Amino acid sequence: SSVLYGPYTLRPSAEEMNETRYFIEVISGKNVNVVWGATSIERETHAIPIKIPLAKGLLGYRIGLIHSDLQSRFSQVKTSKELSNFIFGLGIGWGEVPIYRAAGFQVVESNYDNLFKMLNAGRIDYLSRGINEIWGEFEFYSQDNPNISIENTLLLHSIFPYYFFVTPKDKKLAERIEFGMRQMLKDGSYDAIFLKYNKEAINRAQLDKRRIIEIINPNLPPDTPKDPELWYSP
Repeated sequence: SSVLYGPYTLRPSAEEMNETRYFIEVISGKNVNVVWGATSIERETHAIPIKIPLAKGLLGYRIGLIHSDLQSRFSQVKTSKELSNFIFGLGIGWGEVPIYRAAGFQVVESNYDNLFKMLNAGRIDYLSRGINEIWGEFEFYSQDNPNISIENTLLLHSIFPYYFFVTPKDKKLAERIEFGMRQMLKDGSYDAIFLKYNKEAINRAQLDKRRIIEIINPNLPPDTPKDPELWYSP
C-alpha cells in the first residue's frame, strides 16, 4: 500500500494508558491516531472501525484462571445462568465487563496485576483470559500465586470482535489500513500470521474437549460482518 498511499512510520504512544483512556485519545486524534480494542456501538460511533476482526475473533473465546479449589464446581456448569453463582474478575474498562454484567454475572474490576492476587486469595473465582494469553500468564503469575490453576472444562464465547480504530480526523489513514488488510486476506498472509501466533495456544487449549457456553454481547453493532473467512471457529 506504500505505492498508493506513500511512506509511513509506525510507533507506539510515548505514554502508557488503559483502554478507556486510549479510546478518548484516538477520538481527539492529537497524540494517538490508531488503537485496537473491543468494538461496541458507542465506539463505532466515535472512531472509525476497520471491520476485520483481529485474531479472527479468537479473543471472543475465553478460558479461565480459577482458584484451584473450584474446578469440581466449574466442571458441573452447563449453562451461562449457572455462571452467575461465581465472581468474575476483570480489568478496569475491559470490553467484557458490560457483556458479563448483562448476562447477570457478578463482576469485580481491578487493575491487572491485582486480579491474580485476588484470585489466589479466593476473592474472585474466575479470571477470564484469551486462549492466546493464558499460558504465559499462568507460568508467570502462578509462581507467586500457588492457588491458581487453568480451568479445564469450559470455553466461554461471545461475538466480541477487536478491531483497529482510527481517529475520525484521518479517513485516509483508515482507508489505507483497510486496503492493506484486505490485500492480506486475499493473498493468505493474514491467515499465516494468525496461525503463526495462535496455533500452539489453540492446540494446548484442547477446544474440542470443552463445553462452549455462549454469552450474548448486547453491545455488538448490528452490522458486524458475518463472512466466515474473517472468523475463527473451533
